Amino acid sequence: MEQYIAKTFQGLEEVLAEELKNLGAQNIIKLKRAVSFDADLLTLYKANMASRTALHILHPIAVEKVKNADTLYSLVKTINWQRWFRKEQTYAVRAIVNNNDAFNTPLFVALKTKDAIADHFRQLTGERPNIDKENPDIEIHVHLSGQQCTISVDSSGPSLHRRGYRSGGHAAPLNEALAAGMVLLSGWDKQSPLVDFMCGSGTIITEAALLAANKAPNLRRKVFGFHSWKNFNPELFLQARTELMEAEIEWENCIYGSDIDGRSVREARQNIEAAGVDDIVKISQADFREKEAPTTQGTVIINPPYGERLKPEDVEALYKEIGDALKQKYKGYNAWILSSNPDAVKRIGLRAAERLVLFNAALECRFLKYELYEGSKTRNEEM
Repeated sequence: MEQYIAKTFQGLEEVLAEELKNLGAQNIIKLKRAVSFDADLLTLYKANMASRTALHILHPIAVEKVKNADTLYSLVKTINWQRWFRKEQTYAVRAIVNNNDAFNTPLFVALKTKDAIADHFRQLTGERPNIDKENPDIEIHVHLSGQQCTISVDSSGPSLHRRGYRSGGHAAPLNEALAAGMVLLSGWDKQSPLVDFMCGSGTIITEAALLAANKAPNLRRKVFGFHSWKNFNPELFLQARTELMEAEIEWENCIYGSDIDGRSVREARQNIEAAGVDDIVKISQADFREKEAPTTQGTVIINPPYGERLKPEDVEALYKEIGDALKQKYKGYNAWILSSNPDAVKRIGLRAAERLVLFNAALECRFLKYELYEGSKTRNEEM
């Protein structure tokens, strides 16, 4: 067993911890925007392929206090880097610095780390590996919090939210890991329908469909960071893939998506097909103001515009129409709305049963639950 740290969005730590537990991880500890856990290689491979809310899974290889650039350099240079990669491979360094006046910028920390790794290889082999900032074989993370320095190797490679199904044309796509986290946080029972009547490029409904069919979201990814580690075990990787494929189920219910914009609907259809879940998702071009609920009960999850590209009066009018549609057409449903706009949310005219804090990129949002039933209570919402 080795220790790993799975990074995620703030607010998704609880669902990520539950995911890792179900995958076989042990000694799980929730952190801020991360979860620490112990796992063997088989579980590590599964976590990278199957976690819906993790962004990167890091393996800490050194944790020590560093006072200045010289002590950082010494720490990095003494690490046995040849255990992890060869001089013929490329690498990149990513750095985060919090509350440390000795280091001016993360770039300086990354450069000092890069120099120490290069000198380590040059001293032992006479050569140094090359840097590749865009597509490295090995990605190294340095996290400085005060004087506490954690150096890790990234087992994931490109961020795990990049599932590979999205065509990329939508102007403001929702991060896949955040969308999956929203579905998990909603408590959707997977027995009743899920509806997104402002689906855009279809990220929420695609992630919901992957969850319903128990499909690992990154099963189709060909390369992870751990493929370049010297201890990579191809037999264990094949076993992990096989076990995840065997865990998939035939889901017989349906997920519904719609949007008023025809271009978004076409893109959503492409994404759903690319994800392999087009058999359980129904999508249509429709105005939510006119569209009826597909069944008498279920779950609505939407990510409406926050107002960055709309006039304030327009976005507030839109939210009022969303509230009207929920009250008139979706009685019997639970509705969840993600928004960073507190003034607009007040126009929904419903009392939230739950309020969760999530971040959509840099925007602090509220993920709000509305229980819709006959005579639902109304009042101005407070975020």
